[in-house]
Formats: sequence, structure tokens, C-alpha cells
Amino acid sequence: MLFLHACRSRDKGEKAAKLINSKTPSSSLPGSTQLGKAVFLHPLDLSSLESVKSFANVFTSKYEHLNILVNNAGINSGGKSIDNLDLCFQTNFVGHYLLTRLLLPHLLKAKNTFKSKIGGIADNGIEAGRVVNLSSVTHHFAGASEERKGDSVPSGTHDEYWWRGCALPSVSENTYKESKMAALLFTQELNNRYGSEGLRAVSANPGSVNSDIWRGYPKFMMKVHGLIYLTSNQGATTSIAAAVGDLPKSAVYLQPYWQPWGKRKLLPKANATSFSDCYSLPVPFTEMMGIYIGYAVTDCRLPPCRSSTAMWNVCEDLVGLKKKEM
Repeated sequence: MLFLHACRSRDKGEKAAKLINSKTPSSSLPGSTQLGKAVFLHPLDLSSLESVKSFANVFTSKYEHLNILVNNAGINSGGKSIDNLDLCFQTNFVGHYLLTRLLLPHLLKAKNTFKSKIGGIADNGIEAGRVVNLSSVTHHFAGASEERKGDSVPSGTHDEYWWRGCALPSVSENTYKESKMAALLFTQELNNRYGSEGLRAVSANPGSVNSDIWRGYPKFMMKVHGLIYLTSNQGATTSIAAAVGDLPKSAVYLQPYWQPWGKRKLLPKANATSFSDCYSLPVPFTEMMGIYIGYAVTDCRLPPCRSSTAMWNVCEDLVGLKKKEM
């Protein structure tokens, strides 16, 4: 089993792979004759569409399939990317959109199996590749009624015009939370478009984590974060569960906190797994600073399904994958 990871710096990427391998037992994984190994394949800068294409070309020329793709990158600062898009929205989402689209053929060639025989996108314990999109509790707050530069009256609709405003620099001041809603809608749209071919997409909210994303904040704030936020290991739990978990078909969003109400069963007792329970739509605060339980299937707050199509169409155009009409 190979764990391929990518980041902007080759030096940092290779050092990270070396560190992972130094902490990984050299014996075979349970039930497998293969050894686990971390590999830094190629630099990947999600704020550059050319860098994403270069990484995808290297991967597809070297490997025949891809079992799991975890789209995890997050910045919360603004600016303009090299592609003249909003830096935050491109790094957090548009780059992932292009990467996933370019790797789709390899994801569809993969085969993942699960012991329960009831998991998987078709409820039969079998999937093709799986895509994990990192989201956030902030998706609850990505409304379409907030004022934007150049908009006299907000439309109140997450349509193509609204999504294009997310991607263009100096239009929206809320692109972090908008990028996290986009990740959830991307999950929804991937399942809608490719679920019949076995592809499975899941979103994961890591929770409030004391991670490197806060590196630009004052030192006293960093100390506060260390006291009240989750550790990086705890923050990785939902991503790992989303990547390899034996998920029921209806599970599309995982978050790490206990919720005080709305618990319901996804699976009968005879088929129970650790993903059997689901929380109905939580109050955002309890999904932001609740009691850590590892992971829980949870309903998310999304606009009408047509918004995911609008988001897909805009991103397809932005990255140059939209087919031109003859």
C-alpha cells in the first residue's frame, strides 16, 4: 500500500515522507502481503492550475488507479492567485476540483471492498475510488444574501453568478466559508454524477483544530487555541474515518463532536457499525466547540441541489474543462 502525499515544497514533502516511514512498522499490514510506505511524488501548489495539471500528469503516467483521494488544504487569507482567481477560494477548492476531475479515470478504475457487505455507494460492500473533501462548520454561514462589491442588491441565490463571485478576487470577503460549502456541494455532485459507476465522495469537518492554519495569529491567541482546540491528531480523525470507513450509503458528512439532540439510526441493529448513528442538523456552535467523540455522521446545511450543478459549471469553466459548443 502506498500513501502518496503532495505539497508545494519538495524538500518539506520528502522530509515528511521520511518521518512517516520512520514511524511505520516494517512488518506487513494486517491481512495484506504488501508493506505500507509514504512517498512524496511531485510538488503540488493548489493556487496554480498549471501545478495541478503537472502533478496529475506525473501521477497518471506512473500509476494505473487511485483508491482514495483526500483533498485537504486550507488557508484563510485573501489575495489574488497566479491564475487571477481569489487565492483562498482557489487554494481551498478550485485546485481540488481540477485535481479530482483530472484523476477521475484512475479513481473509477479502483476497487475498494468492505467487510460489512452493506457499505459502499451501492450498499453492497464494494466501491470504486473514494474522494474525501475537507469542509468546515463554517459552511453553515455561507449565505447568498451578504453584500458583495459590485452587487447593489444580493440575489439570495447560490447560482452561477454567485459562485463566479466567490472565485473572482476582491468580490467576496467570505471566501473561506464559501470554499467550505463548495467542498460539500462538490461531494454531493460527485455522488450524483459518478455514484452509478461506483465512485464515493464524502466530506469531513476536522473540527476546531490547533493547526498551522493559525500561524499568522498573535502568540497569545496561539496559546488559547492550544487550550481549547483539538490537537492535530484529533483533527485528523474524521478525515481518516471518511477515507477508509465502512460507511452506509446515506453518510456524506462526518464531524468530530457529540451533539445534544437529533440522533437517529442509519442502520438496523443486525448491521450496526460505528457509523450506524447520525445526528440531524446540529446547531453550529455544538459542531464547532463540542465534546470530542472522534467522528459522527451528521446532516449538513446546504442550499437546493441545483446549486451544486451551478458550482460545478462555473468551476468547469474556470479550469478550462468546459466543452466548447460547436
